[in-house]
Amino acid sequence: MSLAKGKVNPLNVFDQRRLSYIPVHFQTAVFYLDKTVLEKIDQWVYYNLNSRYCIKTRLGYRNKKHADMLEIGIEDPRELTMLILACPFLNNTTKETL
Repeated sequence: MSLAKGKVNPLNVFDQRRLSYIPVHFQTAVFYLDKTVLEKIDQWVYYNLNSRYCIKTRLGYRNKKHADMLEIGIEDPRELTMLILACPFLNNTTKETL
C-alpha cells in the first residue's frame, strides 16, 4: 500500500524501492520535461505508488535539436498508467511509451 493510503511500504523501510538503473522487465515512459520537476515527480511516485521505480535523465532529440528527457521505469505496468494519468507534473508534455 502507498503512503497516500496510510500504509508503510516495506521496500521504503529498507531503501530498496528507488533504483539507480532501469531493469529490462520494467515498463518505461519518456517525457520531455525540465530537470526542475524531477524531484516533484519523485516525491509523487514515492507517496502515491507502491512498486519499485527508477527516474533517469537522458539526452534526446526534439525538433532536430538536443533536448533533455526524463525516462521513468516502473515495475508494475498498472502503476505506470496511473502515473501518466494522475501525476499533475506531467500535464501538457509529450509522452512516448517505449
